[in-house]
Amino acid sequence: MKFVLWLAKLIVLGFWVGAIYFTFIHQLPGKLSTLIPAFAVLMLLVHGIQAAVLTLIAKDLIPLTARHYISLLLFGFFTMLELREELFNAAQAKINQKQQDKKTG
Repeated sequence: MKFVLWLAKLIVLGFWVGAIYFTFIHQLPGKLSTLIPAFAVLMLLVHGIQAAVLTLIAKDLIPLTARHYISLLLFGFFTMLELREELFNAAQAKINQKQQDKKTG
């Protein structure tokens, strides 16, 4: 699974490198020169929404660093897949703690 995630991230990174290259260094002729930056902005918007959702979900479960947010803005869903197990374990621990508190309290 890790290999597939790394391959997917490599493909997305290729998109970002291409978007930067074809936007600022070598602009393509015609409508492509306006579509590439538009798709990049749209992708950043969607990944920003994912970052907001992750913040709402994970704020009490795991500490999120700037590296998590940068990775999420660049790779989106694939970063969330990496954090899935850590979030699940933290949520299970929180549930188990609440159950222990209920039994003792």
